[in-house]
Amino acid sequence: MIPETLFHSDAWRQAVEQTFDLKILEYAPVSEPEGRGFYATISDIRGDRVIGTPFSDFCDPMIETEAGWAEFADHLRSFERPVTVRPFRNRLAATDESFEQRRELLWHGIDLSGGVEPIWDGLKSKNRTAIRRAGKAGISFRISSAMEDVETFHAMHVDLRKSKYRMLAQPLGFFEALHDRFGDDMAVIMAEEADGTAVASMVYLAYNGVWYYKFGASYPRNYRPNAAMIVEACREGVDRGLTMLDMGRSDLDQPGLIDFKQQFATEELALTTLHWQPEDFNDPTGPEVNRTLGAITDLLTDPVVPNDITARGGQLLYRFFG
Repeated sequence: MIPETLFHSDAWRQAVEQTFDLKILEYAPVSEPEGRGFYATISDIRGDRVIGTPFSDFCDPMIETEAGWAEFADHLRSFERPVTVRPFRNRLAATDESFEQRRELLWHGIDLSGGVEPIWDGLKSKNRTAIRRAGKAGISFRISSAMEDVETFHAMHVDLRKSKYRMLAQPLGFFEALHDRFGDDMAVIMAEEADGTAVASMVYLAYNGVWYYKFGASYPRNYRPNAAMIVEACREGVDRGLTMLDMGRSDLDQPGLIDFKQQFATEELALTTLHWQPEDFNDPTGPEVNRTLGAITDLLTDPVVPNDITARGGQLLYRFFG
């Protein structure tokens, strides 16, 4: 049976809908009425398209028969606009030859069922050294579900995406919507200096027995607390009775990130984004709009632009990146 993930949850879908002003629809195949697939039809300055749950790492169609999948795929194609689907464990979707396979990704997860000790025992010496170094530097860790700590994370998130990646961050309103719906199932792990100054943070969401590492950010420092924060997250997940820590997806052109996750992961899966578009489809404005959005992003993430202006840019423009 295909497991229900965070991205199938009502709370996640509602937060996406509220923040980005769209509607995520549900489809049940006639041949498999207990099955369901999620998608959104989007029409904006980037053109018309269908996305299988936008602004999500992945979202499997909860469909397990070939007939049910064929119905759902036909339904998505019936809109006669480009379709993007990001399956996770649904092999029917991933092997459908009517879709073009693009942009392979890797997903990593950590088994929490045996507790934290096996995870620590499996770490390479360099990670154990980094963890001990953070402790010697006076870095402490705190876990919080307070909105003010989410706001502290978001300021760090805006700064990191701007300075390191020249990208806009998700608007603060998205994190507010998640906080409203998940409550204590949303937590921030804060790494702080002795005086309480935050230097790094990670946002986790708990759903259906899984502890999702969804967002992370840090300020430029020499502490390198990420390994220690993952161990703290594993400990918190075990205390909550969760059985898996989902480390999320990574692009194959991020070898450093992949290597870091592999130090902890007990499971690795290859992910593929599926794409289909109508024959002879032509969108003359799409490439031009994408170039314009890229140029505006470059302007808003220039080092001379104040972070609050960059954050406002994300609030206005991030909806077009789904």
